[in-house]
Amino acid sequence: MLLLSAALVALYVAVGAWGFAFTPDELGIPLVWPATGVGLVFVFLYGYRMLPAVALGAALIAVGFTGDMVPAMDRAVSILATVAATALGAGLLRHWRFDPRLRRLRDLGLFLVAGGGVSSGLNAVVGAYGVAAGSEQASFAGTWWVCWAADLMGLALIAPLLFALLGGRFLLPPGLDYRIGGALIAGAITTSVVVYLAPLSLAVALPLSYLVFPLIMYAALQCPVQITTGLICLSGVLALTATGLGFGPFAALGLEHSLLSLNAQLGLLVITGLSLTAIRAEREGAEARARDHLESLARAGRINLMGQLSATLAHELNQPLCALTTYAQAGRRLLRRGDPEAAADALERLEQNARRASETMRQIRAFASREAPDRQQCSPAKLVRHAEALMRPELAQRGVGLQVHIAPDLPLVEAAPIQIEQVLVNLLRNAGEVLEGRPDAHTRVSVFRRRQELVLQVSDNGPGIPPEHLSRLFEPFTSWKRGGMGIGLALCRSIIESHGGAFTARNGNAGGAEFRFTLPLESSHGHTETDRLSGG
Repeated sequence: MLLLSAALVALYVAVGAWGFAFTPDELGIPLVWPATGVGLVFVFLYGYRMLPAVALGAALIAVGFTGDMVPAMDRAVSILATVAATALGAGLLRHWRFDPRLRRLRDLGLFLVAGGGVSSGLNAVVGAYGVAAGSEQASFAGTWWVCWAADLMGLALIAPLLFALLGGRFLLPPGLDYRIGGALIAGAITTSVVVYLAPLSLAVALPLSYLVFPLIMYAALQCPVQITTGLICLSGVLALTATGLGFGPFAALGLEHSLLSLNAQLGLLVITGLSLTAIRAEREGAEARARDHLESLARAGRINLMGQLSATLAHELNQPLCALTTYAQAGRRLLRRGDPEAAADALERLEQNARRASETMRQIRAFASREAPDRQQCSPAKLVRHAEALMRPELAQRGVGLQVHIAPDLPLVEAAPIQIEQVLVNLLRNAGEVLEGRPDAHTRVSVFRRRQELVLQVSDNGPGIPPEHLSRLFEPFTSWKRGGMGIGLALCRSIIESHGGAFTARNGNAGGAEFRFTLPLESSHGHTETDRLSGG
């Protein structure tokens, strides 16, 4: 608490001193005033217990920079009004559930209304009233406008950066490439040096001052909010300081007009950067929600498949469990007869069947897992073999043969294994349902590489897809199968597209249906597409 209060007072006085460096006339009105933003951030994040520190900071600035120019009573009223404006702005942000990470356009709007409208507006009223009451030359309306513009610009530059740093505890995302941030900072500094210090004509320097916009836009779309808000603050501080010292294209207009013109440009910069940051965060949030929804649907689909395969899975488990009993009884009899070698052989077979039952249960648990699957580097052969192990018994019961062709030397592919296996299981089960009862029924899984894609193809020798259904095949709740829900293929395509691949279906030239999906590859080796036969 004490350290936070000390930090607030120190920062409040420091930015106040910087603001008082830009006072264009004898009235002493700063044209940039970031202190309001500092107080607003600390009170919002750490509560109303920070208000005494805000009052102390405001008192130190009033005493240190206005001196005897303002009566003691007026200074006291100004300090109390500053504290009230800060408390009201922070209270509104809390009431409206403002997110200091500025992850939504709504949060940006709330920040501008509560901070720029309420806190800055009330501070400007107090400041303008004090100046107008003490000077016959100053009108309240004209002075309020200057005070509010100064307060708003200072708030817009400093508050988003403090929200991003203090609200995120200075944490940057893991795996961040700091070279990008360093390059952007170097670009902003270089741009400021060229625009404000190089001996350029006004016609050249003024357009060049907009070079900072692409840097801010790139940061907003590619970098964490801490870097974006840091660049905005850095660019604003450099531009305002140089202009206040008489350098750059805006200085030729005189300090008051130049800083107000520059404030307008910086205001556009702030709105652009923070708007793009919020839009990007909203898009990423929507994508994350879509992934969660897809995984929920995928898990529901896996549970549904497990229910449909329950009879086959029970048979697969019953076989090794019955064998366990048989070999255990045989081992006991052989031990009683004094034949340890035969007993050892029986125990080995018992162990093999126990492992078979355990592996079957492991595959069932993994397939129906509630946890969101992680993307990892996977062997294409293992992806297919796991789906084959689940579906071969089911297809055999239906009298459908299964052939698997996997090209050798395939590179690893980044995927969520359970989801890809789910797609394969769904396609194989569809094929089994269509082919059941047909003579010489068989389905084939082919895996090969085509340029920078891994291609997985499931085809059969059935009747094919009715032509009138081909155009609507992937629409949810559309099915031509009796009792079909019409979500399986739509879910399969969503899973594959979430991996960056494509999912297509057509009727084969020799009859039957052919479903094909691709997964992107990153490796540059393994171009062979020679098939290797497995199964029958």
